[in-house]
Amino acid sequence: MLWLKTAGIVLIISGFGAWGLSGARRIGKRVEQLRELKMAIGFLEKEITCMYTPLSLALERTSKFCKHPVNFLFAESSARLKNREGITAGEAWTTGLQKLHSNSALKETDIELLSAAAHQLGMSDVLEQEKFFRLIQEELKIYEDQALSEMESGQKLWSYGGFILGTLIVLLLI
Repeated sequence: MLWLKTAGIVLIISGFGAWGLSGARRIGKRVEQLRELKMAIGFLEKEITCMYTPLSLALERTSKFCKHPVNFLFAESSARLKNREGITAGEAWTTGLQKLHSNSALKETDIELLSAAAHQLGMSDVLEQEKFFRLIQEELKIYEDQALSEMESGQKLWSYGGFILGTLIVLLLI
C-alpha cells in the first residue's frame, strides 16, 4: 500500500512540474517568435523596397524565409491574395494574422501591432512602406525586449511554481 501512495505522490508532483515547465517554455517561445517576426518583416521590406517584388510573391518568399509558426502569417496572406479575386492586401493580411494568432504564443498586443500593417500594406509608395516597415520593426524590438524581461522572471515562476504547487497538493492530501 505504501508503494501506491509513493507512486501517487510522484505522479502528482511530476504532473504539476511538467505543467509548470510547459508554461515556462511558452513564455520563451514568445520571445523567439517576436524575434522571428522582426526578421521576417525586414525580409519583406527588402523584397518590396529593393527588389520591387509584387506583394503576393514577396509574401510567399517571406513565408519560405521564416520559421514555423510565423510563416503562417505570410503564407496565408500570399495564398489569399493569389486565390481570391477582389480581396485587398489588408484583408489578406488580417486573415494571416488570425491564423498566426491561433498557432503561436504571441499576445493580443503583438497581433494588434501587426494589424496596423494591414492598412499600409500595398497602399502607399515604396518610400512610405519602407518607413512603416522600419517603424514596425522598432516596435517589435521593444516588444521583444519586454518579453525577454518577462521571460527571465516568468520562467522561474512557472518552473518552480509547478513543482511547489504539486508538493502543496500532496501535503494537503496527506
